[in-house]
Amino acid sequence: MKIMIVGGGGRESAFARNLATDSTVYAVMAHANPTIVRCVESSGGAYHLGDANAPEVVCAFARQHAVDYVFVSADDPLANGVVDALLAAGVRAVGGVRAAARIEWDKVYSMLLVREVCPQFTPQFQVVERADELAAAVEIFAQHQLPLVVKPQGLTGGKGVKVMPQHLADYAAATAYAQELLARGEQVLLVEKLHGLEFTVMGLTDGEHLVLAPATYDYPYRFAGDTGAGTGGMGCFNVATPTLPFMQAHHLEECRTIMQKVIDRMRADGVPLQGVLNGGFFLTAAGAVRFMEFNSRFGDPEALNIISVLATPLSQLIVALWEKTLTAQSVQFRLQASVVKYLVAAEYPQASPTALRFTVDEAAMAAMGVDVFYAHCIAFAGGSAGSYQTLKKSRVLAVVAVADDAVVAAERVDAAISQHVTGALEYRADIASAVEMKRLTRTN
Repeated sequence: MKIMIVGGGGRESAFARNLATDSTVYAVMAHANPTIVRCVESSGGAYHLGDANAPEVVCAFARQHAVDYVFVSADDPLANGVVDALLAAGVRAVGGVRAAARIEWDKVYSMLLVREVCPQFTPQFQVVERADELAAAVEIFAQHQLPLVVKPQGLTGGKGVKVMPQHLADYAAATAYAQELLARGEQVLLVEKLHGLEFTVMGLTDGEHLVLAPATYDYPYRFAGDTGAGTGGMGCFNVATPTLPFMQAHHLEECRTIMQKVIDRMRADGVPLQGVLNGGFFLTAAGAVRFMEFNSRFGDPEALNIISVLATPLSQLIVALWEKTLTAQSVQFRLQASVVKYLVAAEYPQASPTALRFTVDEAAMAAMGVDVFYAHCIAFAGGSAGSYQTLKKSRVLAVVAVADDAVVAAERVDAAISQHVTGALEYRADIASAVEMKRLTRTN
């Protein structure tokens, strides 16, 4: 079976590695991602270096190679209508059409939709469309001394949301940032900052049925202790149960209720989502689940956790999503923990002024039970095997381990990085550490 992926990040590396075990892999990506290149070549497929966000580029390559399925699970291609174009060209494409992907690229739409179908699970929020509405909207929160989260309406790659007081010192700073966003011509979402813990649940859906992957805990901030700028995600973990240490079973079922009602409403509205509904939720200090936001695709790094514990071949899942035959029996997950840690250049999330060379001994890491998935880097031309160089933006590579216990997996990742990766790359050692897991378990 010929299956094509769209994009060249760490998430797509995980897709390619899984698909290469039983399918011929094709890819459209902006750079020669080392993991994807190897998977394509070893499976007998082909890849194209070009704009993965351009529908005409993706369609032309898919038709040229007569692929059986295209799996689209990255934000910009979905928002740009890549799936729409593929379907119009007669290509089997799994992923949301642009109208369905609005659940991600329009945060205002998703928040209003959840309030309509599950009002008890939404936090307090205000939608601001014009600058002259802003002061009154902020004052609603200031009167009750509620810290704010300021969210742009559209896609920001995880870097546009700002929180009081980590990024915005006070209401004046929140107002100024919201004014910047309004000046760009988009709406702004002001949301009550909740006290508790964030978590993610990725729901696989064929537009009607829903299967939940294990819940994951993400580390979106640049430095240890959740300090520094927001990023696309420095790492993530899941544990050997469907829930996280601070969750109870009914919390996951409440997430399922929210997601199923949203899926049902979208289908009723004529925009069924076929692919992944990625739910961001908050468990408050009082033990209440609150909705935060949706993505219309696998998250990154969360996808690397989920693919690492996916017992069902990804190719089989893609077919079930297309054929609308998804059931809890058709997709299974191993009850194991997985830990993902991204290595980045020191400047991240800012662009790096120069390329950085580094080396990775993948064979030695594999012997330790650790996998490497390359993201925004390329093989170093003329260098020895295992030599690479960074690109100017985003995360460089992800290091992943699976074990019965998250702390054990995290320790394997740390040891593999320290022993077998050279170069001035940085990562968060606190992700899924013993101290972190104790903190999160105490919250239960």
